[in-house]
Amino acid sequence: MNYGELISDAFRISWRNKFLWFFGFFVAGTGGGSFNVPSSFGGSGEGGPDFGDPNGFPENSLETSWTLGQGLPLGQSGPFQGLPDNFILIAVLVGIVVLLLFLVFVALSLISDGGLAESVAAIQRGEERRFRSTWRAGRSNLWRVLGLKIMLFIISLGLLVAILILPGIMFGAVFLLTESVGWRVAVGIMAGFLVLALMLLVFTPYWVIGKFALRSMVVGRERVLASIGEGYGLFRRNLGRGLLVGLILIGLSIVVTIATLILAVILALVLAIPAVVLFVMQYPTAGIMVAVISALLFVIPLFILSGAIGTFYHSYWTLAYLRLSEPSPRLEPQDPTVG
Repeated sequence: MNYGELISDAFRISWRNKFLWFFGFFVAGTGGGSFNVPSSFGGSGEGGPDFGDPNGFPENSLETSWTLGQGLPLGQSGPFQGLPDNFILIAVLVGIVVLLLFLVFVALSLISDGGLAESVAAIQRGEERRFRSTWRAGRSNLWRVLGLKIMLFIISLGLLVAILILPGIMFGAVFLLTESVGWRVAVGIMAGFLVLALMLLVFTPYWVIGKFALRSMVVGRERVLASIGEGYGLFRRNLGRGLLVGLILIGLSIVVTIATLILAVILALVLAIPAVVLFVMQYPTAGIMVAVISALLFVIPLFILSGAIGTFYHSYWTLAYLRLSEPSPRLEPQDPTVG
């Protein structure tokens, strides 16, 4: 396998098909106001409650503080002091919105996984793909991709439990057999290093197998369980090359992450200068407006860059799968009478 050609082909496909960046964003790995708090505790007097109790508490304070719509509002009692009266309702609504956004993001991630794998493979074969065809391919594979993700997650939990058994037995035995803090700390550190080593040893190949399994299911049209077996078989037949493909991508991701952080810091500093100058010159309203615009100018390029990077990574794995799954060329037997 030519690894340089693999990287350049993944970059070429990502750059020439920028509509894929929308899907790449979801696989990379997404108005103000104040609340009026009443100044009284709900008493009838305009100046607040009648503190007739010598201890400084209103009469029947315990009863009124726990009565909905009567007595102490939520924002002025106990640990909720300073919060608005409708805090619970707002919290529930915010929680529902966050949950819906999370579910939408998960659905788009599943669609993007299937759509990118199918489209990149088709583009590599010389076929034409557009946003609509990529979306259609991802939507048709949504439930299969979800099933694969669930199966891979369950298997990873089983592997994690198996990894933790031996270090857990070691640490538990030392904890029971001795009260020496030194021995417990030493064995605990050894167990931690053992867990880390086993996780790297087990989950690095498993990570590669999962990438191959997704492509086997979408591109190779295998069933969910069969795709996991096919991904394992492809990795086992190409052990050295499969690990090298993963290690190369890890190295690339480290370089790309560092470069992205540097660019983000530089961009943030440049965009922050106008707003800072306006605040220093005592123009707070203009400074706030410029800060909002600067924030948008900062976030939007990062979203676009994240989509491009995610597309490149996904294309890299798809092209690696296509190259490794190609049948090896066989030499034709020579006719002994020739020559």
